[in-house]
Amino acid sequence: MKLNVEQRKIIELEPAGHTLIKGVAGSGKTTVAIRRVSFLQEHYCPEENDNILLVTFNKTLLKYIKYQYENMENEETNSLQSLFTSSGEVFIENIDKLMFSFFKRYQVRHNVRYGIANGREARKLLQQAILLIKEKFPNIKLLTPKNSSFLMDEIDWIKACDIPDLETYQEIDRIGRASGGQGNPQKLTKNSETRTAIFELMELYNELLMKQGLVDFKSMNQLALAEAAELQHQRYTHIIIDESQDLSKIQLKFLKLLHMEKSYASIMFVADNTQSIYSQSWLGKGRPYTTIGYDMSGKARTLSKNYRTTTEISKAAYGLIENDEQIKGNVDFVKPSLIDRHGHAPIYRFFTDAKKQSDFLIEEIKALHSDYELRDICIVAKERRLIDSAAIALERSGFPCEILNDEPKFAANTVKLVTMHSIKGLEFKVIFLINLDADVIPNDGHGMDDEETLTEERKLMYVGMTRANELLYMSSVRKPSCFVKEIDNDYIRVMRDSALRPFQSIPIQDYQLTDQLVDLNAKEEVIRQWIIRELKQTFGYPLELIALEYPVQHFSKRGYVDIVVTIDVDGQKMPYIFAEVKAFASGIDDGFEQLKTYMMANSDVRYGVVTDGVEVKIVDRNGEQVSDIPPCQPQFFPNTKRNRTYIDLRHQKTYQYAQDKDDETNVEVVDAATNLMVDANVDVRVPVIGDVAAGIPITAIEHFQESIQLLDDWVIQQGNTYALRVSGDSMINAGIDKGDLVIVNKQEAVNNGDIVIALIDQEATMKRFMLMGGSILLISENTNYEPIQMNPSDVVINGKVIGVLKG
Repeated sequence: MKLNVEQRKIIELEPAGHTLIKGVAGSGKTTVAIRRVSFLQEHYCPEENDNILLVTFNKTLLKYIKYQYENMENEETNSLQSLFTSSGEVFIENIDKLMFSFFKRYQVRHNVRYGIANGREARKLLQQAILLIKEKFPNIKLLTPKNSSFLMDEIDWIKACDIPDLETYQEIDRIGRASGGQGNPQKLTKNSETRTAIFELMELYNELLMKQGLVDFKSMNQLALAEAAELQHQRYTHIIIDESQDLSKIQLKFLKLLHMEKSYASIMFVADNTQSIYSQSWLGKGRPYTTIGYDMSGKARTLSKNYRTTTEISKAAYGLIENDEQIKGNVDFVKPSLIDRHGHAPIYRFFTDAKKQSDFLIEEIKALHSDYELRDICIVAKERRLIDSAAIALERSGFPCEILNDEPKFAANTVKLVTMHSIKGLEFKVIFLINLDADVIPNDGHGMDDEETLTEERKLMYVGMTRANELLYMSSVRKPSCFVKEIDNDYIRVMRDSALRPFQSIPIQDYQLTDQLVDLNAKEEVIRQWIIRELKQTFGYPLELIALEYPVQHFSKRGYVDIVVTIDVDGQKMPYIFAEVKAFASGIDDGFEQLKTYMMANSDVRYGVVTDGVEVKIVDRNGEQVSDIPPCQPQFFPNTKRNRTYIDLRHQKTYQYAQDKDDETNVEVVDAATNLMVDANVDVRVPVIGDVAAGIPITAIEHFQESIQLLDDWVIQQGNTYALRVSGDSMINAGIDKGDLVIVNKQEAVNNGDIVIALIDQEATMKRFMLMGGSILLISENTNYEPIQMNPSDVVINGKVIGVLKG
């Protein structure tokens, strides 16, 4: 787990009271917290009573931190093993466990004994209290047992915020519950009889609990706070609060009481308000730190780069939260910065029933098992019942699995299953987010349709999406969540290794090729129009190569293919792709048989596609399933030459590069400035050795299958020249686009401003080079990407870009 410059700066900050670390998902916040503990322990614990406390909100995260660091092998991490021994100097605790220990002390000191009410007991006593208090407030419609979940949440919120009396409750801003929805009257208005009724309901509910010798969890926290305030207890010189955005006000006040005041003492809040998913959280709602006694002016540091997920996953996840002004308007919101790490786009699937979703999970895990360990795969759902159901399906199929609990076995080679709430802080190479359904997320269990619920549920889905390192699958059953519809369709795909985007309904006024249609309103037509759009926008086929109702003669019967893509072969139009479409979610079995018949009847067609908007099957000429529709190629058009542009960066000149499609050794070069053909042989062969976003082995230049022909004037020394295909978009403002070939002279010495190929941890990236003091700055030519600051010892310059072949 290599630290970058910005992370190391935060870790090595000199302690100066309170500090806020704001970071996006995957930016290494927890890594910084752990390394900060080690730094403080070594440099700022000079006295015998100096202790360090690292507090987390999530129980599973504690186990995950230990698992991660126990499996690290580099020397820097081995020094951290002492954090998990009983040295007495460092304590890593879950906030609930810590407060429960103070609750037990309270009982001993006051000679009382309280049990913690379970959910059923608490709900039963609250319903009794509602019926009793209703007699005093007969006009408050909210006071009914059917609203007990909503009322319980409100009582929990009052306690979590440590609201001492009715007067304070009447005046406090109730974020997210200020207006009604779905025809409900305005609710929880300030200085209202409704608030009075709720507060008195809470008092009566507490009395009923006490009569049973019980307290609920939030009352336990109140007693723990009272104990911390009244009793002399162990204090901590340094406190680091991970996931501080999730803590309630009473939990934050409790931790403040545990902090020891010294000149070198510190308390660090590590937070990402975009991941605040609990209604009782205090700081996660954008409340200022001054409300708990800390002025963060000039005290905040930011980690804006997500190193966990690929650019493709990040774009989809960030696109979701961009739809929520409440999230973006939060004073501590951090706008994420993309890094140049590419991979598969997220995959989204819709299913008409739960069994089809389970079958897909099983088949996809079987396919993934050749590339991933089972422990690398995690299935995530909003509710525990959905996780249980998925676990049963896995076990029946012979896949060992584990539902993560208080004692997770991360090292065991089993598929992991976990709820969205419990996966915070964890990460897996492959994530399946299942049952993103309209009645699951957002799930307004109270029937109140309040803004707070919507924002929290959106954040919850964002948390699930940003746990994936490499592959993210999302699926819905019967009716998709509204959040799925908020994700830009350009950012998701329908299958792995396919560029096909999920089905989206197209308005009739936007239909294409309408002059070839018989019935605009046919059920199948919306599916056909989706495929036409995908062929055009995603795979690059112009409408002039697409036709509808293409006739096929099969023995004595004449049929019509729904869609045909034709290509030019020796001046003749030939069918290249047949596509059959069926009504939405009607199944593709019959359509596939029909497609096979049509392909059998026509010997020229090379590929077939059948879809109902839910399932998609793509086959080749032999009926073998393939992963994707082949993209349009220049040779599909009548033109016999492939025309491209070459930019000579050394001499700042541009040329037209025309290569014969039938004889690639036949290349014509025209000077773009004079429009005159260059009188020279284009015979310097340069190997194309790979992808600029992939690792480049030192010996790769000796082994290649593809080459490009260049003018001798374009290269410095043929033996030191190679070409790379561009896979990202980080240099678009320098005129270098995805799919271009860059010509590289292998050299280590470069100048400021040169475009270079840099190796970082055996991965290649193309950036503009700049020396800045003792650091190297690798700068993108795309405002979406932040510069990368590196130590010179961590970077190997593999070459300088001297030319670009575009197109």
